[in-house]
Amino acid sequence: MLDLSIAPTGARLRRGAVRPPDQALCEGTIVLTLDGALPVEFLSVGDRIITRAGARILRDIRRDDAQGTAGYHLGFDRSEVIYADGKQITIAPLP
Repeated sequence: MLDLSIAPTGARLRRGAVRPPDQALCEGTIVLTLDGALPVEFLSVGDRIITRAGARILRDIRRDDAQGTAGYHLGFDRSEVIYADGKQITIAPLP
């Protein structure tokens, strides 16, 4: 069984945060922004995403269709915990 409380880098995630193994959000996932709750496919660079630490500017978003379903990778300047589909999800910082 995969332990999602340990990040691949060995850093512990905040209690209650979930890190998907590939860090991609499925198409249709609702993400909280300062403009309201939006499906991930409607987000763009520069949008202000609500995180545990407050609103943060989305620096990058990439669509990945490699798995046969659309997955969206979000990028921030540092690791952030976002709110999506009623869950807290940890997003790694941009490389």
